[in-house]
Amino acid sequence: MSNLQNESFKRFLKSFNEGKYNDHNFYDTITEISRKESGDKSPLIISKKEMYSLDDIAKGCSSLKDNLPKTVDALWYKEEDDGIFSIYLIEFKFHNLDSPDAKDQLNAFVDNVYSERKKYKCISDDEKYELNRIKKYYEDNVSHSLILKPIESLNVVIPKLYDEYCHKSSDNERMNINEYLNTIKKKYYVFVSTYTENGKFNPQNERLISQGTKLEKHFDRLVSGNIIDYYEIKPRCDFDDFLKLEQLI
Repeated sequence: MSNLQNESFKRFLKSFNEGKYNDHNFYDTITEISRKESGDKSPLIISKKEMYSLDDIAKGCSSLKDNLPKTVDALWYKEEDDGIFSIYLIEFKFHNLDSPDAKDQLNAFVDNVYSERKKYKCISDDEKYELNRIKKYYEDNVSHSLILKPIESLNVVIPKLYDEYCHKSSDNERMNINEYLNTIKKKYYVFVSTYTENGKFNPQNERLISQGTKLEKHFDRLVSGNIIDYYEIKPRCDFDDFLKLEQLI
């Protein structure tokens, strides 16, 4: 990794500063990037900090839009005085990871069907068989996407975007983007909703019981495979502290 490569990568990112997909800016505040796509469209985090909306950038890429990969919500970077370069892959989830995921709930239900036969006598043997088959192959969609997002962001989306950028720009400092991504620090942060004890979302009284989720085992494998170098799952109320700690303000 060299300073020239870092500068080239920053020019690549800055090429998205003025772009937009439909009404969504490629470079926008965290308030807008973390906003729900449906329902009341409220943001997960209120922050004027601006980053790149990788979701929207990918949607606006001609080589990606017909088979859209999974992407993290936000992308940012930091360059240290000693030349160490880090990129931040950030995901925002209106989801309480402390609650049992859908796979856990399905497993518990199927187990109960077999252990409490009288209670579930209305379920036929054929239906039990089908439930057991679904249990075997079902994966929770939220957990699956959180594992897949950093992989496809780094190995599919950024290389495709960089290739399209090089074809369109006059930048003569083209580099092997995959080799470059292997030399820099890649940090993955997931910010989630937290809930009060009655199970209702309350932005004034946030509580996080535990972040010791099954996701950590999957993320540890991403670290061991050099896909990412670091990860954290954090409550949304820690976002400002994250910016200060990582000196991204």
